[in-house]
Amino acid sequence: MYKLLIAEDEVLERKALNFIIRNNFSNVKIIGEAKDGEEALSIAKSAEPHIIIMDIKMPVMNGLQCQQIIYDLLPDTKTIILTAYDNFKFAQFAIKANVFDYLLKPAKPQDLIQSINNAISQINRNKIAFKNELLDIECDIIEKAIQFINDNYSKEITLEDISSHVHLNPQYFSRFFKSKANINFVDYLSKVRIEKSKAQLIDSDKNIGYIALNVGFTDSAYFSKVFKKITGVSPYKFRKDNKL
Repeated sequence: MYKLLIAEDEVLERKALNFIIRNNFSNVKIIGEAKDGEEALSIAKSAEPHIIIMDIKMPVMNGLQCQQIIYDLLPDTKTIILTAYDNFKFAQFAIKANVFDYLLKPAKPQDLIQSINNAISQINRNKIAFKNELLDIECDIIEKAIQFINDNYSKEITLEDISSHVHLNPQYFSRFFKSKANINFVDYLSKVRIEKSKAQLIDSDKNIGYIALNVGFTDSAYFSKVFKKITGVSPYKFRKDNKL
């Protein structure tokens, strides 16, 4: 549902706008009607509308002054100016104030409907772009975290080390990593270490304790326990079954 604010000092104009919107949009909710610029600003601050339909000439504060303040507070809000002033200077001011559209009174209902639809389309495109950007950032964080683990698995890696590497709070990173990788950080690190140890068990004759240290475990007994938990067999049996 898209929230819409009407800012218009004329009662009949407000009623007409209300009628057009309610009868043509099931996905738009009118969250307020302001009769002057100051009231429009107050409602916008509290309700954060997606779309504003605003007249220029209003008491206390005109529409363009109001829009300049609103844009600084709510840059994603789309403001449609609806005015009787066919004035190039006003149009210039509107552009500078980042107005989404500029309609002249008396605006045809279909023109207003089209303008609102255009605003909704732009809002949706912005949402998709934001989600894609967020997804790219999340993927980048996970890739950096996994690469850090793959590069440093043989060392002592703490949650603080890796969260610092990706510039996140440790507690937040722990939850974030599990939600995106479907495995917690400690288990993923253990999995990487065990996978690395498999090659060494097969391709070398080094003892189990040495291999455990070489892949980041400081205790060979704990290494054997984790190895069996992940693979289902002990390191000794794995070596025996896979040694050429």
